[in-house]
Amino acid sequence: MADAVVDFVKQKFEDALKGPVKDALLKEGQFLYGVNDNAEVVQRELGRIKSFLKDADSKSSSEERVRNWIKEVRSVAYSIEDAVDNFQADIDSINYKEPGFFNALKKLVKKPTLLWALHNFGNELEAIQTRIKEISKAKTDFGVNNLDDGSSGKFRLPMERLILTNNDEMEVIGFESDKEHIIGRLIHDENSRRSVVSIVGPGGIGKTTLARTVYNSVKDSFEIRIWLSVSQEFNLIYLLKKMHEQLQPVKQRDHHELPEENLIREIQASMKDKKYLVILDDVWTEDVWYQLKMVYPEDKNGSRVLITSRFVNVAKAADPKPYELPYLNEEHSVQLLLNKAFPFKDSNESYPKDLSELAKEFAKKCGGLPLQLVVLGSLLSTKSPDFQAWNRLMRSIDWVTDGKHCVDIMATSYEQLPPHLKSCFMSFSVFPEDYEINAQSLISYWSVEGFIPQEGRGTMYDKAQGYLDELAQRCMIQVTERNTTTGNIERCRVHTLLRILAVQEAREKNFITVFWTQEDNRKEAARHASFHLYTPEMQNNFSENKDITEYAGSNVRSLMFFGKILPIRSRMKLLKVLVVYHTSVTFYDGKHSWLENLISLRHLEFRECTLQNDTLPESINCLHYLEYLDLTDTKIVDLPKSIKCNEALKLVVNLVESSS
Repeated sequence: MADAVVDFVKQKFEDALKGPVKDALLKEGQFLYGVNDNAEVVQRELGRIKSFLKDADSKSSSEERVRNWIKEVRSVAYSIEDAVDNFQADIDSINYKEPGFFNALKKLVKKPTLLWALHNFGNELEAIQTRIKEISKAKTDFGVNNLDDGSSGKFRLPMERLILTNNDEMEVIGFESDKEHIIGRLIHDENSRRSVVSIVGPGGIGKTTLARTVYNSVKDSFEIRIWLSVSQEFNLIYLLKKMHEQLQPVKQRDHHELPEENLIREIQASMKDKKYLVILDDVWTEDVWYQLKMVYPEDKNGSRVLITSRFVNVAKAADPKPYELPYLNEEHSVQLLLNKAFPFKDSNESYPKDLSELAKEFAKKCGGLPLQLVVLGSLLSTKSPDFQAWNRLMRSIDWVTDGKHCVDIMATSYEQLPPHLKSCFMSFSVFPEDYEINAQSLISYWSVEGFIPQEGRGTMYDKAQGYLDELAQRCMIQVTERNTTTGNIERCRVHTLLRILAVQEAREKNFITVFWTQEDNRKEAARHASFHLYTPEMQNNFSENKDITEYAGSNVRSLMFFGKILPIRSRMKLLKVLVVYHTSVTFYDGKHSWLENLISLRHLEFRECTLQNDTLPESINCLHYLEYLDLTDTKIVDLPKSIKCNEALKLVVNLVESSS
């Protein structure tokens, strides 16, 4: 796992040396002897260090000194990223063409300014080169040996495996009787009063999969259907808005400024005298039902609410007889595992006998937990279909007996990812639990942050779709919507247990920090930061009087806010991505807009936000390099004239249609 960060930085460094950084070095580097040489040495030494990391990974879990060495490697990799990004920002600032007289004036100082930036870049590379040599020299003391070049045994998923089946959902195997039972309670029960049906079981047992299958089977029996993913981060206002969205046509939605009472009143008016089905998926506390049950009308017309939860007491708060979903038996476990291990095998074909026997051993270890079987089966699909390869994997997994083996299998699947996919997988940690992720926005984020290498054929979008398909094939993400024409993924989410793994990995590497409380603050500044501030309790943990840099640092590359945006008063030279969801946004603090501080911003997103005066400020023209602007579910009708002239802007998403 250690090579993910180094590989990401190495690729980013190489990409930078092919772009504007290379142009600057070629044009002016001859004036500063050694800058080019230092860049080449750093690039070469990064490759050498990366070759030791596979051996380091195998020891890092048990040897503290190796973990310390990896920490030093990661630190110097981040120093390289800082140097490249700072130099890139300097070049961007120097190369930007001011209008008229100011551009002519700027040309007079361009060369001295560029030479100064090159001088600083060269000094930083020289210092980094010294650190890299010290780290390489210390590897023997730390017990890290160069076993191979890091490429042997590295798996790359064959392209033919990326052609997915039509069904991206977890297969419903062994759930047939459970499905019929739930359907019977929903539509065959003669009770006309509103009633609740609940499904209970541990994480990964398939509650959401069963609920989705049941929903698709019975939805035509109800006039209104609502699906709500509740999760541990329960927020009443957010759920009310989601209900309102599903009940109202797009053009009639106007819930951003509605108080709670008005939202409830409009929801009840839309549901009145209609037979409805509401799915409350992944409920964690009894309080969820206590607050929501008053919203749903009781019209004695056979309306139903279906709840899924990990906790019996939560289910019993709404349903006296919750349905406890059982674990899969051995036969169904083996069938699910083999279906995932051989996704393209014809149903009439038999499986190799030795692998079928080994599959029974794997299934027994998984204890009948469907998610674990799916993840393990998908991992097996990346191995050679022979006994030796499967048995080798069997021996490599730490099969413990205290319930942690599920996480261990998922961690093994993560370790088997190519380095570029590890960075992409960790990026999912920025989103709240059970969040449905827009693929277009995600791909722009990946592209801007350098998660997608520039080399190779195809567009960035095509490469990113390939990455998403590969993660889906490995069951690391769940596809919730595909384009019916192209087959491209349009929406996806990450299972709770896999999201926990992503958060842990990203945090351990100081790659991404997710903030819920002030206790999430760290001594090391965040490189990518996400603030989940849906509840008043979460919001009160962060002071309005403090600048965002006091929490995330000044060198953060991306900022995401869910539920509330924190003050941005300082100049943030390296910030490239800003995403704000579900809150009100004020742009001006006195005469100036804080957007003026974000000179390197490439990706700007306001989703389901109420923007000050329902407009974007003219100061958005300061974002010279803005490529992606997303205004989904805001009231913005038109853009300021200044931003329309921005040649860098490639895509504007979801402007509201003018009524005139």
